[in-house]
Amino acid sequence: MPDSGPRTKTVPELSPLPDSPILIPQAIDHRSYHDAQRIAISYPKPGTSEYVDVSWAQFGHAVDSAAWTFSEKLGIRNSPDDPLKVVGLLARSDASYMITIYALHKLGIIPLLISPRNSRAAVVNLLKLTDSVAVLSDSYNRAEAEASAAEAGSIPVYDLAPLPGTVTGERKPFPFDLTWEAECDRPALILHTSGSTGLPKPVAWSTRFFWRQKYYPEAFIAKYNGISVLATLPLFHGSGAALTRSSLLWLGWRVVFPDPSKPVNASYLIDICNSPNAPDVVDRRASVIEEIVALPGGEDVMRQRVFWFFVGAPVPPHFGDYLVKEKIHFLSMLGSTEIGQMNVLEPEGRKPEDWNYHEIRPDLDIALEPRGPSPESGPFELLILAKDGWKPGNINVQINGVEGYATSDLYVKHPTHPRLLKHSGRADDVVVLSNGEKTLSRAIEVPLEADPRVKNAIVFGTGRTQNGVLIVPAPEYAFDPTDEVALAAFRNSIWDSVEKANAVNPSHSQIWKEMLLVTSPGKDVPRTDKGSVKRKLAIELYAREIDDLYLAVESLSSNNKAPLPEVMDVEHLAPFFQAIVEEAMGRPLGPEDDVFASGMDSLKAIFVRNSLLSALKRDDRTKDLVSKVPQNFVFLFTTAKAMAEAIQSLLETGYLADSGQESAQQHADSINAMVRKYTETFPERPAASSLLPDGVGETVIITGSTGSLGTFILDTLLHDPRVTRVYAFNRKSASPTLSRQIRSYKERGLDAPSLQAAVDDRRVEFHDVEVNLHDFGLGAETFAKIHATTTLIIHNAWVLNFNWTLPTFEPVHIKGLRNMVDFCITSPLTTPPRVAFTSSIASAGALTGTPVPEEPIEDPAVCLSQGYARSKFVCERILALAAEKTPVRTLAFRLGQISGDSVHGIWNATDNVPVLVRGCQELGAIPTDWLPFVSWVPVDTVASTVVDACLDRARGAGTFHVANPKPTPWKELVPVLERALVTKDGRPFEKIEMRAWIDRLTASEESAEANPAIKLIAFFENNLAGKGIRCRLQIDKTKEVSPALRDVSAVNERVFTQYLDYWKSIGFLSKA
Repeated sequence: MPDSGPRTKTVPELSPLPDSPILIPQAIDHRSYHDAQRIAISYPKPGTSEYVDVSWAQFGHAVDSAAWTFSEKLGIRNSPDDPLKVVGLLARSDASYMITIYALHKLGIIPLLISPRNSRAAVVNLLKLTDSVAVLSDSYNRAEAEASAAEAGSIPVYDLAPLPGTVTGERKPFPFDLTWEAECDRPALILHTSGSTGLPKPVAWSTRFFWRQKYYPEAFIAKYNGISVLATLPLFHGSGAALTRSSLLWLGWRVVFPDPSKPVNASYLIDICNSPNAPDVVDRRASVIEEIVALPGGEDVMRQRVFWFFVGAPVPPHFGDYLVKEKIHFLSMLGSTEIGQMNVLEPEGRKPEDWNYHEIRPDLDIALEPRGPSPESGPFELLILAKDGWKPGNINVQINGVEGYATSDLYVKHPTHPRLLKHSGRADDVVVLSNGEKTLSRAIEVPLEADPRVKNAIVFGTGRTQNGVLIVPAPEYAFDPTDEVALAAFRNSIWDSVEKANAVNPSHSQIWKEMLLVTSPGKDVPRTDKGSVKRKLAIELYAREIDDLYLAVESLSSNNKAPLPEVMDVEHLAPFFQAIVEEAMGRPLGPEDDVFASGMDSLKAIFVRNSLLSALKRDDRTKDLVSKVPQNFVFLFTTAKAMAEAIQSLLETGYLADSGQESAQQHADSINAMVRKYTETFPERPAASSLLPDGVGETVIITGSTGSLGTFILDTLLHDPRVTRVYAFNRKSASPTLSRQIRSYKERGLDAPSLQAAVDDRRVEFHDVEVNLHDFGLGAETFAKIHATTTLIIHNAWVLNFNWTLPTFEPVHIKGLRNMVDFCITSPLTTPPRVAFTSSIASAGALTGTPVPEEPIEDPAVCLSQGYARSKFVCERILALAAEKTPVRTLAFRLGQISGDSVHGIWNATDNVPVLVRGCQELGAIPTDWLPFVSWVPVDTVASTVVDACLDRARGAGTFHVANPKPTPWKELVPVLERALVTKDGRPFEKIEMRAWIDRLTASEESAEANPAIKLIAFFENNLAGKGIRCRLQIDKTKEVSPALRDVSAVNERVFTQYLDYWKSIGFLSKA
């Protein structure tokens, strides 16, 4: 194994920077000439595990080269009289990103560093607020950058600087003539706030502001001369920007970039710390570093670092105490975007056991404002005041005429050390969990306090793994919470209110019934003179009860202590899980019974997961896998069999498939493994025994004919003279299939009597089938008849469930598609039947930067991570490989957003579009930037397009796309909504941005029944965060094949009004 300890080779002394302050480009030039041979940065060579070391000379060369290139596109600001110019960066944080920042500095241009995790609304808002003149991006974020730039005012988008190791030729210094006196207080860099309480706001750092970060005693610099730091914090994060710049310019540390294609989790940190590129220092959140200890070799890796650097979230007390006990050196950084680094990293005289006390930098002018019951006792809010021409990035307070920044951070003083302070929470209402996730406590408390049984609700959870709520009952409902029967009854009585709170909050903020803590009579929570609860003091008063609550919940597990089976496959693991589930439920359940449909609650889910963890820990084969079982394990895998499949996957691959935590490689591996399973072999093609006479029409199998699209495909087939007979395959239901089909016809305004006539003429036959069975469950005689005559299969049956994982789709859906392929291969006809599949745009939804080509795609990276999208991608690959290896011709249709039909405008009111429209009416507001364009296609046009391609024997094979070739800007439809709808109070609609619309929806006190959009908050949030479909579909080939698609109308006022009128007619929307 390579040496994983710190590098010990001799490093030359770092040359001192000039005593007088200088601008950043001058500091870069100083290092590149005076420390030319020192290594400045190291980054992973793309596609390899090899690292490229970049000397300061090469670094300076790369900066100058990029500055020359950018100057041709962006211009130069070389005089203090020139207007300020801002350029946005929207890209992954890597070496190219860093070079780009310093190149812009040389041009006198201000970089605006934008997190790619922002919603488009947030990005556009930042670009507008800063008057950005261009955006620089990479291939991974190019599409989003272009869309945001277009909305911000058609500003240009260019590529980042190249990687520094690729720059060749002689260095041509780029001139820089700006001076400290003229520029030091002007913005040099713009970051932004997190946006946890609204849209992110820009925060500018001047050079003077940054220079004030230079608080590193000479002894500290000498002690750590020449070490390397793994820069896991992105450069667009305030801590990342400050730490990397300090490391480079003042400390002389080598900055090591992680592989941007891999998640920086505990496993990755162990791998890189055991590699030749092992860093001496690692910066990361404590929740990630804590996981290292539980992994093989983790403790050795922890001890071999010079120190660990914690940023981004509080260090849990138990973990900090553990590190002190094990003598593992670590430092914690306090900071904010508005101030930068605020604390001394190694305070003199601080004892190891006082690790969670910090010394505020002595060069900062601070004030401590009492926020406790008395001015002396604390806690105190930390205020940072302007000093010597420097001021915080945000000014929100003034004390004795001096401007300052009130941090909202609360501290208590050390009992004996006058300069040490311990962070004790926030003055605002944000709870930060141990993994850095934030919960807006009032979003939970307000719905609870609306319950007449609840006087007050106080959310707690800072530094913990999940939130809880301290409930103060209304006086008439007060009781002794040690009475478990009374406690359970009270929790049940307010549970509807808790569910309302959960419905409008993200998953990490959900409140479980067992995390409701009720106050005791006689132990009143502290209040202000106005009667408000003193949040911090109330939580401190109930600290013991809170600790006991977490301990009780986290210690739940099976009493039986059953060991894992000797053979850990699905067959043997399923009974293991079945026994745990039955113990939790207190009654028998089958291996495929959904536990939540059977009455499981969150407490029982904790019991099941903890029982699994206990078994894993006791078994030498699995004890290293404990950290890879997520908290929501039971919510992801809801049957004993699904749990068994998940653990088998974990054992075989080292990760849980479809848990949402896989790396890009693991995402690809799970898909490719499923594809291999169903394409390694295909049946032999039998000798043809049947030749259809010339002129005989098509005999078509259509699956899923009773759904919306299936109904229109069936109707289109029955009206096409090229089709002789249709076999409609559907899963068995409580009502006869024909009755369901006739009902579907009537609901969609189709001609039900013509369907009955087709049944009478035997042009259509309905069969209840099980597609995953070899003979579809038809019986030998019926199967043989259909097998001998079918010329085309249109496989349309699929469950639309975004909570399902890829393995969930396998037994019926994926296996069923493969059975369809085998059916075609083994057909006795001379020419085997074609098989068509209605796939989804989600199978390529992650492809950005270029339109999705109308052809099979091998790379799983283009597929969204949902199980639904993965299942569609797998089936596309099965069809593509079947077409390569067998004579069967295959068709795959990637379908975009399907809308209501073009005749009646009938569009299911549960779809996301009508739900959003209903939300607009309920809120009295319309989001103007919901989508750049809409490319909806009416369901009858989709059906015609599928049939057109399938029945075109000359060209009907390959991959086809169905999206509207005439996209309509959403902004053009906003006035249509305004004219067609009325608000609840009769006032005009407000036109607001999507971020504000979601915030208003989240804050709404309506029920999901009154406003169904509340159910889709997570869906809207994901789309706003760029986690939804981001691709554009090529449609040229499909337009050639299908006149229906070629001639489809754009979504204009007439079309949109038709949909609105339908939703009004069924009472879903209020009429004007």
